[in-house]
Amino acid sequence: MASKYFCLVLTADGLDELGPILKDYLHEGQIGRYLYCREAEAARNYFHVVAEGPKEDGPTVESEAFIPHSFVKIVISSPDRKHIGFL
Repeated sequence: MASKYFCLVLTADGLDELGPILKDYLHEGQIGRYLYCREAEAARNYFHVVAEGPKEDGPTVESEAFIPHSFVKIVISSPDRKHIGFL
């Protein structure tokens, strides 16, 4: 179990450019489309995230992504997924 949960909201430009690539990982909520992450780290040249996406046979697969900082609108974290507010 993760010690923290992260939600990464991309900017409009980020969604335009990365949306087609991340489509299997994006979720829809009250604030629009977001990326649910098990890990998120901004202290690199790119924003590093570890996200879960669906596999064709049922379980999820974990993937890493490196996203330009200019594409990140906000990151919300919480020790409990339900406290993020819009998941």
